[in-house]
Amino acid sequence: MMSLFSPLPVLADDSPATEMVRRALETGPPANWTPTGLDRTSYLDLMEIIVRAAVGWQDEWGAIIDPVAGVECGQTSPRFAAPGAILLAFGRVPELRPSIERTMSWACRRLADREAQSPDFWTRELMTAYLCLKSNTDPALTEQWAANLRRVNSEQTYVAVKPDGRDLETLHNWTVYAIAGEWLREAAGLCGPDAGIRGRAFVEKYLPSQLAHFSPEGMYRDPGDPITYDITTRLQATIPLVFGYDGPASRELHVLLQRAGTATLLFMTPDGYVPYGGRSSQFHFQEAIIAALCELEARRYRDADPRLAGAFKRQAYRSTLAVRRWLVDMQPFRHLKNGFPLADEFGRDPYGNYSVYSLLCASFFGLAALFADDGIPEAPCPAELGGFIFTLPDAFHKVFATCAGAHVEIDLRADHKHDATGLGRFTCAGAPLELGPGMPCTATPAYVLPERYRNGVSLAVGPAWPEGDGWQVLAALSAGLESTCVVERETPAVTAFTVTYQHENTTIIEAYALSKDRLRITSTVRRSDQPVDRLRFLVPLLLTDGAEMSVITKTPGCVRVAYRDATLTVSYDSTCQVWVDETLAANRNGVYRALILETTRGEVAVELRLDAGTNEPSA
Repeated sequence: MMSLFSPLPVLADDSPATEMVRRALETGPPANWTPTGLDRTSYLDLMEIIVRAAVGWQDEWGAIIDPVAGVECGQTSPRFAAPGAILLAFGRVPELRPSIERTMSWACRRLADREAQSPDFWTRELMTAYLCLKSNTDPALTEQWAANLRRVNSEQTYVAVKPDGRDLETLHNWTVYAIAGEWLREAAGLCGPDAGIRGRAFVEKYLPSQLAHFSPEGMYRDPGDPITYDITTRLQATIPLVFGYDGPASRELHVLLQRAGTATLLFMTPDGYVPYGGRSSQFHFQEAIIAALCELEARRYRDADPRLAGAFKRQAYRSTLAVRRWLVDMQPFRHLKNGFPLADEFGRDPYGNYSVYSLLCASFFGLAALFADDGIPEAPCPAELGGFIFTLPDAFHKVFATCAGAHVEIDLRADHKHDATGLGRFTCAGAPLELGPGMPCTATPAYVLPERYRNGVSLAVGPAWPEGDGWQVLAALSAGLESTCVVERETPAVTAFTVTYQHENTTIIEAYALSKDRLRITSTVRRSDQPVDRLRFLVPLLLTDGAEMSVITKTPGCVRVAYRDATLTVSYDSTCQVWVDETLAANRNGVYRALILETTRGEVAVELRLDAGTNEPSA
């Protein structure tokens, strides 16, 4: 497959994100920094865990049946074929060849016969599998697959298309997935003469309008600005370029994707986790996407900027290590970042079935394996270095701050179907993501939660103030909320900044100082330019991730949460009234209760500290 590979060019780029990355990389490596020791086999090892499990879900026809839902879901079957084929291409799982080939035959026929669910996602997977299998499979079988793939009439088969050519700008990520698949059909010579608009013609009809969906940072904006659909759509948009597309839109797309690559290095956590934000969050396939994107970027800079190439290589490996706790250490493995029983489907989106997104994780790690150049040595990545503050105030409405292995993420205007406004993530290298916490809780989740956890609570780290007969929490605001972020200090020792929100006649000022393993917050609320007479500050305290319980203890001036050999300590002025609310709140990671601090002043100061213990990801 990689014989079709085209190296990505290094173009002139003076974007703010790229300049920030280059400044960060001027910092020397952290004390005791060592390479991860990973290589391509690390991707293959994780893929093999998932693919071997999925063989047991296969029916007699080759369809992959979800073990929880009991039916074939969405694009599960082609997402088994692709990573299975990649493993075979690297000499793995030879005994599974009949199962992989059976699924490939089933899926190619279903796509050609227009019987596929969400078909726009199928072609890229099946073409990846075809290109990996064709040289080492019975020629009669590969010709059968090729014949079916040639029969695919794109505009009659795919959902996100506009055969009349009107309103193409209303199409989004589904169309980009289809573009990736169609270009691979073109590259492989599998565009049948009677299959309508296809291959290059399809790409050149649908790609130009997609360029309008990219932000100035080169990030892809799906409706609602979900982070997942930035990174996954960017990866699909890269596929035609990687495999030789040179059409009219190619240069602008190269510029956007190169710029977005450096932006990616600025929003990752030190342990390699993808930001929360919007739908399809907290699934492991997100980190697999980062591995694939960063392997491509490492190749891009291999000769032109070896230091930056090494940073991308390191980021790919950090993200791979990040998901091992759930894929390797838990039985059965989980496809989401929690430990609840599979039958609970805790935290999944309605379409995010166990088989669909487990196998998508394997498929994206498969791309990382194909793209990997093991000759590129690792170098520290920006997330390990700091300190810097990266803001996305308009598109994605986020603030990220990183310093000395500590990291925060703030949502300035949350989508309340998935998140809450304010500080949703505080984490440090080696600490369990969910302890800090790793994402906020929303009162109105669109994802699955057991009814006992749907208690109408929006919870992030931040303030609440009297409003009418009750209390208004910053976490529950979004519409009509305006915000600004002022950067005050960016050094390897401390990053400091202030976020100010304005909601009607109320001003909320959150001053942050982030340093190694701790975050200091001073929160001020004023109404009509006068301090409120009472102020609360809320901190989510983790109770359980579904597999492990925490232990919460309270002493004068602080509360501690001990969990998986790590500790979160919340310190505050002992004059505050303090209690832990009994109401349960939940997000995709686990179940929480709110620590509530109340003062009669309009300002409160709090310090959060994470002691990581022994949770540093390892190979």
